Amino acid sequence: MSPQGRKQGRPGGKPAPAANPARQAARKRLGLALFGALLILLFVGVALAQGLGGPSVGDGEVAVIEDSPDGEITKEEFDRALEQTAARQQIDPVPKPGDDQYQQLADAAMGDLILAAWVRGEGEERGVEVTEAAIDRELDSIKEQQFGSEKQFQKFLKQSKFTEEEARDRVALQIISDQIQQDVIPQEPAVDDDEIKTYYEENQAQFEQPETRDVRQIKTKKEEQADEALAALQKDDSPKSWERVAKKFSIDEATKTTGGLSQAVVQGQNEPALDKEIFDAPEGELVGPFEGDTGWFVIQVESISPAQTQPLDCPEDDKDCTPARDTIRQTLVATRQQQLASAFQQDFTDKWRARTVCADGFLVERCSNAEPPEDPCTEDVAKETGCGAPVPSTKPILPGTAGVFGAPAPSGLPQGPCAWVPPPEGADSRVCDVAGMKPAPEGGIAPTGLPPGLVPTQPGAPGTTPGG
Repeated sequence: MSPQGRKQGRPGGKPAPAANPARQAARKRLGLALFGALLILLFVGVALAQGLGGPSVGDGEVAVIEDSPDGEITKEEFDRALEQTAARQQIDPVPKPGDDQYQQLADAAMGDLILAAWVRGEGEERGVEVTEAAIDRELDSIKEQQFGSEKQFQKFLKQSKFTEEEARDRVALQIISDQIQQDVIPQEPAVDDDEIKTYYEENQAQFEQPETRDVRQIKTKKEEQADEALAALQKDDSPKSWERVAKKFSIDEATKTTGGLSQAVVQGQNEPALDKEIFDAPEGELVGPFEGDTGWFVIQVESISPAQTQPLDCPEDDKDCTPARDTIRQTLVATRQQQLASAFQQDFTDKWRARTVCADGFLVERCSNAEPPEDPCTEDVAKETGCGAPVPSTKPILPGTAGVFGAPAPSGLPQGPCAWVPPPEGADSRVCDVAGMKPAPEGGIAPTGLPPGLVPTQPGAPGTTPGG
């Protein structure tokens, strides 16, 4: 059996139905973002009491995960994962025990193996079945969309020190994770009208739009220049005249070439004297010259848009109205999904960590027999800060972003079946690709991540090999 050749529901299980590619892609964009939030905290230490009669680690094994398919992780599998983790960081050869880099790579490799076993175990308990046909379809899609050719795919596997069978196992892991995500987080949790109304009433400020004004201005260094500008505009205050006068007299670089026009000005955006005159001025009248902090001004308010509040629901005959109801529903749905994800990740971590026992020398936070992380709220810290929110333990660094070990590095993120990739357009955070098959941004770190976390570092980055 290959080091990571555990299968979850191989041929003979219920065949996976054919999926519409567009719908599948849309589902994954939402699903992976949510499942990313679900898995991102899995490295946070959880202090659990060790129960009696748990699994024991046998000879040649580094960890045992009770109730996970083939839950015995062997030393051979660990060595293989260590080699792949080093390749992920473009470290060659693999460091020996005692080397400064070794322990960090070893912890990451153990975390990868354990988390993969957890996901397989969770999938088995939930009755998830993965067929060879489903893996074939997903892998064909990955090769086409992310690599472009079989040759490039094989090149990447070689660089990453993965066999094709190991890659297939990672694809199976992705399919299992997708199904777990669907089981745990419904796409449309129920949100009733009372919740929407309450949210609207308690967050009224979010739906209020202040008064705005479109205003033209001439700004000069001296009062005499402002007087000349005003005289010219009193003869002709058309937009064309404003363009000529602004170009001749104004020193305001932002409006000098726009006929002095600033649109949708909100109170408080400008220096106090200018701000007051803009919001005191009647529409269409020339005002000035008056002195501000940075010069002399002549202004004219072109139009006023009154303050308004976005309604919860719009009248049927108002086609230009946008109701707040849909936005609130989306917000509440997302919040409900995050709550479900958070509750699941805690249960998932507690359950599977309690079933995981590791050999001495291979202990990581996911092992139930590992020492719990030190409490960051020491007596001294408590006196100084009062110990607010708990501080999560350090997590492995995102592959492809770390420099030389020991040097300052970005915030850590989980490795293993969670490969971090750029967010979909409009999203605020990166998403977790459990199979490690998503692309890096164009012009950024390349190519795709396969298997988990395998995103080669950019050539020339600290700690990388030339041309890597």
